[in-house]
Amino acid sequence: MKDIRWVIQSNLISLKDLDAMRAACASLYIDVEEITVIPFSKALPTFTIDSKTNIYYGSTTLMYNIYKQLDKPKGLFFNEEAFSIENYLQHWHKYMLNSEAQITTFGAFSKQIHDDESLWFIRPDADDKSFSGDVKKFSDIKQWHSNFSVFENVQLSENTKIVVGPPYHIKKEWRTFIVDGKVVASSLYRKDFKLNTSANDKPETMVQFVEDRCREYVPHTIFVMDIALCGDTYYIIECGCMNSVGFYDADVNNIIKEISLYVQKHLSE
Repeated sequence: MKDIRWVIQSNLISLKDLDAMRAACASLYIDVEEITVIPFSKALPTFTIDSKTNIYYGSTTLMYNIYKQLDKPKGLFFNEEAFSIENYLQHWHKYMLNSEAQITTFGAFSKQIHDDESLWFIRPDADDKSFSGDVKKFSDIKQWHSNFSVFENVQLSENTKIVVGPPYHIKKEWRTFIVDGKVVASSLYRKDFKLNTSANDKPETMVQFVEDRCREYVPHTIFVMDIALCGDTYYIIECGCMNSVGFYDADVNNIIKEISLYVQKHLSE
């Protein structure tokens, strides 16, 4: 694949993922260019831009900077409007784990009346990793909101859109890697709320569920979809930009190969 180059952030990412990507690209004879990213900086590191198509991988900060400064290049599989829980709810409503959640803001939710001991699952609406999804007491959410209001947190504000809903008991969670509507790799990453990774736990029913949803809608031709098993039913937890997600135990070689082949065939022209 002489027309493809992977531009990979070499600092502040999982060494396991980095080594797996290096090995995959080497085995497929794909060029790799490693870059170093300054945390939270809006400055892009220097990397080669020529006739080859760059496929980017690194932190969320790097992805957002590339998206906004390089006019949405072909090797960045992201769209700010598409990658949001609000958008997923519109397209996959009953299949979303948070189908009963409300899309609101920190400021508006903190003013609602709820029992201080009541539990809520809270996460950002956007795919910006501004904070991790978690179950919190209503009193803790109000205190959290009060603190970052005082300290003028640069990422969170009164108007930050959040998803808030009832917590669920999730038996298992998988990350699936999707290229053109097909699952090209997957990994179990959590079991009964504890980290538990395995590439071998890949039920055909789960894969079929994902590919059925992809026939209904996709936020991009290349992306990841996280799946939850609650009882005997699968639900979509969220989707993510492939350029900045962890692989867990997924087959990185196949992910690199399938993405590179698709980009070479469809996007390099």
